[in-house]
This record gives sequence, structure tokens and C-alpha cells, in this order.
Amino acid sequence: MSKKDNHGRAADAYSKATGSPYETSHSWAKQGFISLRRPFPKRQDDSAETVAELCVEATGWQKTECLKWAEQGFVSAVLPIPDASSAQQRHLEAFVVHVLADALRDGQLDSSVFGVTRVRPLPSFPVFHLHAGMADAVVSEVLPRFEAGYGGMRGVPGLRPSLSPEGGLDLCLVGTGARIRFVSEQADWRPALPRDVAPGERTADGEDDQEVRQLWRSAEALDPLEKEELRFWNMEPSSRSKEVIERNWLLSRILRRSAIINLAGNSHGWANTYTHAYEDVVIEWCCGEDPQYVKSKLLRSGLVVPPPGVTIDPDPDFKHPETIYFGSGRAYVRRLSDCNITESVAERIRASIRERYSR
Repeated sequence: MSKKDNHGRAADAYSKATGSPYETSHSWAKQGFISLRRPFPKRQDDSAETVAELCVEATGWQKTECLKWAEQGFVSAVLPIPDASSAQQRHLEAFVVHVLADALRDGQLDSSVFGVTRVRPLPSFPVFHLHAGMADAVVSEVLPRFEAGYGGMRGVPGLRPSLSPEGGLDLCLVGTGARIRFVSEQADWRPALPRDVAPGERTADGEDDQEVRQLWRSAEALDPLEKEELRFWNMEPSSRSKEVIERNWLLSRILRRSAIINLAGNSHGWANTYTHAYEDVVIEWCCGEDPQYVKSKLLRSGLVVPPPGVTIDPDPDFKHPETIYFGSGRAYVRRLSDCNITESVAERIRASIRERYSR
């Protein structure tokens, strides 16, 4: 008999401690819910039904699986959404938010603010279901590349794609165990990976002289441009490591709560998203949902609850009502003003967005 791997040993111990079947426990270990490196979760006194409903509301995921997590104590009323299982996993998910917030801006369809319709929030390998019309564009935006017209690198440094045998696209960070999966709401989706563009070649937007070099084609090593971008993201060299950690916690959790974030696009189908350098994320809209309602949903989902064993600084004395604080981490959810967009104008804008994604 071969020696059990870490997942197998964790599953064996958990099965003996709880009476859960070994195969079920092994599946949970692979998904990141149980590990020998931390205490096994214990069922709380919370209503499993209530916890599952909070999980569904935030993620859009199926209630049956959320209920199983609640029954095992993997999630609770305080933290109803599974967190990323490692610092590298949080780094990846936070960087995805950073990239997509700046790339999509106000160009979303059907309220899919980060292009995500629902999330299976597994701790070590979350699955993000993408809007069928936006899926290829989301993939193109997160994959690292050099763009001459931009004058530097775009995308998530170190991210490498591979087609999943189970459908969709697996995206892994070079040199780490961090990974995510993208699947489309279109069942037969075959991801169209972006290609290089030679200098002077005409692009889909009708521009020329816009060289694009896909850095993700280097499977094992980081390109120097990716290393440089990582230094910016990690705020090196500096003494801001705590700020990096807190930013990553907050942005990773935001991505895992995409069903709540998508409330921002309810009125017209799009919202405006962007970042301030590598610091935060801004989600704003012109009309529709009260930002305090959206913020309350995010807070009820445990967005800023300190994880077990993690200490964060208290909120500042003066707090802006549309700012979400997680230590030094910041996210902004706000409604700008009364809306002057008529439905006919909104439909023309939606049509132009759909046309852009069809190129």
C-alpha cells in the first residue's frame, strides 16, 4: 500500500474523529476544508439552514452543498463563506479582482460585475462561473501579457492556463499551489486563449502597432516583467507587508461574494469598477440599490470578520459610510447620483458592450 499523502492523512484523522466516511473526508481535504496543519472545524450552534442561506446569497452557489458545509462546521453564521486556504491563494484571488476591476470598468453584461455569475467557494480551488458573453474576455484580461500600447505588463503575473478535463479552464500560479477554475454558463464553452500580436499587425479593435506578447506561454518561469509587477503588488521594498496581507484578505473575500457584488449592476446591467494603484477596489453605480444595503449584505456575509488567529487593527475613528475597512484594506461601494439614463439609452449602451465582447 502506498504511503498516504497529506490529504489522505488528514482525511483518515478527520474520519476517525467525526465518524464521517473516509472518501467524503478525503474529498473535503482536497478541497481545503480540513488539514492537519490546523484544528478540525467543529459544528456550531447556528442553524445550518440559516448559514446555508447566507452562503447561497453571497455566492449564488447551490444550497445543497452549502448546507453540507454548514452541517460539518466548515462555515458558520459569523463566517458563512469559506475563506481561501492559504496566503498564496488569497494573493491570486485578490490580484484577479485588481485586474478585472480596472479592465472591465463599466463594460459588464447582466450585472456580472467581475464577469462572474456565481462561485463555488472551495478553500483551495474555487470555481468561478463566468457570464457566457464575457468568459473569453475575462480569460484574456487575467492572463499575463506585455502590451506595447500600454507600455508594460497587464494581467496576473505568474498565472498559467490549462484546459480542465472536467470542463473549463484551470489557472495556476507558477511555483505555488494556488489555483482557480473558470467555467462558463455556456455548457460547451471552449476557452479561446489570447494570441500574440506582432508590431504593426491589425488588432480586433482596428488598431495597429500594438504589439502584444503573451507571457503565460512561458510555462515554468516568470518573465522579468512579471517579477517587476509582483514587486509593485507586494509593495517591495517597503515595510508594508501587513497592508499587503490585509488587502489580499479583503479582495479575495470580495471575489468569493460575487453574487452580492453583482447587486451594483442591477439597474442597467453594468457598474463602474476601478482601483487606486495596488491599494483597494472601487465599485460604484449611478442608480438602483442603496449602497448601505449592499454594504450590509457584505458585512452580514462575514466580509470583515477577522479570521481565526488573525488580528487586525480597529477601524479608524472617522469612518466614511461607503467605505469597507479590513485593517488597512479598503473597498468602496457607492452610488454616485440621480440617474439620467433612459431605458432606450441604456439598451444602446448594452448593445455596444455586447458587440465589443463578440469581436
